[in-house]
Amino acid sequence: MHTLSFTGEHQLRYPAPDVARGFMLALIALANVPFWLSYFPETPQAGHAALEAMNGADQWWYLVRTLFVDRRAYPLFSLLFGFGMAIMASRTMERERRAIEQNVPAEVVAGWHPVQRQIVEESIERHVRRTASRLIRRRGWWMLAFGLLHGIVFSGDIIGAYGLVAVIFAEVIVMRRAWARILAGSLVAVLSMSGLWMGGAMIGREPMVLEYHGPMPLNAWYPLVSFGSWIVATPATVLTALVVPCVMIGVGVARWGLLQDPRGRGALLSGIAACGLGIGVLGGLPFALMQLDWAFVGSAAWSYPIFHASGVAGACGWLALLALVGGGPRENLGTVCAFLSAIGRRSMTAYLSQTVIFILIFSVLGACGVRSLGVAVSGLIALGVWALIGLGCVIAEAFGSSRGPAEWALRWLVAKSAKKMPMPAFVPVPGVRSDVLAGVTQASLVAADPVVAPSAERSGSAQGSMRESE
Repeated sequence: MHTLSFTGEHQLRYPAPDVARGFMLALIALANVPFWLSYFPETPQAGHAALEAMNGADQWWYLVRTLFVDRRAYPLFSLLFGFGMAIMASRTMERERRAIEQNVPAEVVAGWHPVQRQIVEESIERHVRRTASRLIRRRGWWMLAFGLLHGIVFSGDIIGAYGLVAVIFAEVIVMRRAWARILAGSLVAVLSMSGLWMGGAMIGREPMVLEYHGPMPLNAWYPLVSFGSWIVATPATVLTALVVPCVMIGVGVARWGLLQDPRGRGALLSGIAACGLGIGVLGGLPFALMQLDWAFVGSAAWSYPIFHASGVAGACGWLALLALVGGGPRENLGTVCAFLSAIGRRSMTAYLSQTVIFILIFSVLGACGVRSLGVAVSGLIALGVWALIGLGCVIAEAFGSSRGPAEWALRWLVAKSAKKMPMPAFVPVPGVRSDVLAGVTQASLVAADPVVAPSAERSGSAQGSMRESE
């Protein structure tokens, strides 16, 4: 099976990001399916009643899911989102610089005074960063719109939260220096951990508080209630779910280049995978044991925050492992990587499709008289839904479709909502003799007739060559 370019029309595509996205959708399905269990009328309430309703297979599966999936899937999603935004920004800025260089003759540049050259370079840098941040923010607003529509039926939507992160932190994402990302990630991490500590203190030692929430009312008011929950949950997720720190780590991964081409870094990636997944397991074990009431490990006031924090390490471990599986750029992928890559290239469509199929499956089960469903069985259903969506993605790939309907719609909307942005004006430098700046007059007139950069701010076709995070 062939893969197309990650960075351009005729280049080999980096498979690791798409492979990671494809596998991530399986984790997302497993993490989301408990939400739909709450709609069955005999779903047990939280606490000991919920625990007693679980058989041995349910409890063991819950343990595995807590250690490897819960609060590990969404951080992985965040890492990949940050990675995609950083790649998008770098491609946009590179194209903007090329467009500006094509408008300034080389002989004019050669005659510039060093002071003039520095001023121009700073002006170009500000321009390309502003162009990239505008693209990221505009994409973020449209993701919020997608999330709003999704939130009407699924209040656990995560697209809106990532859109909000893009809107708020667009400038931070495009900055070259890492200090702004470290500062933003650290401040939000402190705020998040404080909130998680308070949430854990309220949980105390009550088992199974996260698995069941009691039957959810299905009536004419449900869309409004779901939308209201989404409105509250979206900013809360940004502030309390360690999304922002993971996005900033993802941006750093893109700048590092580890995910684009993992060749020659097997030992490093293996170490990160082993350590990350190991920390994820150890950090989640106390909370899992408390949830299952298998051992006395104290209060959730400390185990609940550690459960979340270790999820970031677990997500990094998953990402490193998937980078090893995806490998370096090549034209032909094996069966497993091709399957995962097909899903990853349509990750937003696959994510939204999960909601549609879950609604259909659980509606049919409810109509057939099913009153409740076990945790282990629901996990199998989630994997089946993911595999079914993957089969659809593979078929679409075979028919020549490069992305899903949601990806096409988002790209089209982002391109159509772009506003023209003129090239930066190159003006003479005060205090420098005019004879020194001879020959620069032509460059000073470049922006007299505003020229729109051809990449992100003018046309969807130019945008199409850029690989965005879905």
